[in-house]
Amino acid sequence: MESLISVEKIIEEAKAKGIDFGKGDPYNRLRYYTKIGWLPHMQRKKNDEETSITTGHYPKWALNRLIQIETLKKKGLSNDEIAKKISTLNRLLNIQNVILSPEFRTKLIVYSSFLILIFIFLNELEIINLGRPKSQIVGSVQQEVPSQIIDSGQSFVPAGSQKIRVLTDKAQINSKVYINFEQDYSPATRYWVSEKIPFEGFILELDSPIINNTSFQWWLTN
Repeated sequence: MESLISVEKIIEEAKAKGIDFGKGDPYNRLRYYTKIGWLPHMQRKKNDEETSITTGHYPKWALNRLIQIETLKKKGLSNDEIAKKISTLNRLLNIQNVILSPEFRTKLIVYSSFLILIFIFLNELEIINLGRPKSQIVGSVQQEVPSQIIDSGQSFVPAGSQKIRVLTDKAQINSKVYINFEQDYSPATRYWVSEKIPFEGFILELDSPIINNTSFQWWLTN
């Protein structure tokens, strides 16, 4: 529930913070600000539980709004310029109220739980990769690089790319290529050797352009 402050109290605290209401009645200044949309409408509320007298109340954040208005005025901004600033503040406040509302938090929890279940399900089907190491051996079902290596080296995939040619004159059509990425290659999730060019090298491809320069090691066997 939104915290409220009485008109008398907000005027008192505003004056204590140096806000100038001019020579007229501060209450009229507040009504004017409300009329042009700089302040929210007052709410009628009992002053306390022991009395039936109701008076106007503003949300507590209205005091900060008065301070913001005073600051903008001292900077020499016109009313139109202040109105634009206030309009932006109101939009931000509306977004904040939505995010902090119990209804939004409940929906967020439900949607988050639903998405987690979907990711778990897709992971079980091996459609996506959650938690499995990204450094995988390509070109062989073996999980260790064999000892008889005929060539090896280090290269990198430039940011924004998803394909690179690696040069090696030892390459043959029947060569086996092993790749080990030393860095994260997101948002890509898979990579493979798409072509072997005899006596020239091989082409490494990823399923998506990567964000950063990403280095990898490679080994070549026959």
